[in-house]
Amino acid sequence: MRKTLLVLSAIILLSGLAQLFFAGYFHFQNSIEAQHEAGVYHVMNGQYVLRYSALLAVIVAAIAKAGSRTIWLAAGIFLMTWVQLFIFIIGGMLTGSSEDFITPSGSWVAAIHPVTGLLIIFMSYWLFRRARALALNPQPLPPKAAASDASASSATA
Repeated sequence: MRKTLLVLSAIILLSGLAQLFFAGYFHFQNSIEAQHEAGVYHVMNGQYVLRYSALLAVIVAAIAKAGSRTIWLAAGIFLMTWVQLFIFIIGGMLTGSSEDFITPSGSWVAAIHPVTGLLIIFMSYWLFRRARALALNPQPLPPKAAASDASASSATA
């Protein structure tokens, strides 16, 4: 399970980095129609690949007994993907912005989106490092099993 967590954390990290590429690809299109088509990659990757990979990482980290900090880190990434979405929904409701008309205050609220996106990338990097350390280090035996192994080896010696 720890290797599965490592693979999932790598997917999360790569998906977060791909979000930067997709945002740039979206931003540097020549027409509004092309921007809408290019924005689909950014939206789908963020709302499906990144979000549900993080949810799977929470479950796998719990099964792998990766520790509470690792589990909470994966859960934080999952929650931050929802924050990314709610920045636009709540920000639009509070500032009167819409997809067609953005108010100046709506621009300030929307500017939080890339900052929290970078936070997701940093969190996914920390998750990857923790998962890598867990996968590379051997798993210690539980106290009862370690005691029985020690008594068995001393009895045969």
